Amino acid sequence: MSNLGYLAFFGLLLVVFLFTFKQMSVALDEVDIARFSLWTGIATVIAGLPMMLW
Repeated sequence: MSNLGYLAFFGLLLVVFLFTFKQMSVALDEVDIARFSLWTGIATVIAGLPMMLW
């Protein structure tokens, strides 16, 4: 994979990671602990992907 491919992949991961933060914020505003926990788990997996895939 070229450097541009890596940049695009990690850029996409960053965008999705930031989206999970937004969803976690919405879940906290609505006091929905189950949904907050779900989005926290998703964010954790996304945060660990670069280390697992590199």
